[in-house]
Amino acid sequence: MVKITLTPMIESLSILTIVDIDSEEEMLRYGINLILLNLGIYFVAPAIIIHRLFKLSRK
Repeated sequence: MVKITLTPMIESLSILTIVDIDSEEEMLRYGINLILLNLGIYFVAPAIIIHRLFKLSRK
């Protein structure tokens, strides 16, 4: 269970090893985008799935 929940975060953070970061502004931009990506993975996507499941169960 831990592996399943941590793997997407670790994989998204591995993006930072691939890109060329030349300035603090770029690092900040990549960091903010990765935070938003992880929020989407861990909170937004499950919320949408749960909402749709409840919507289907009410019909």
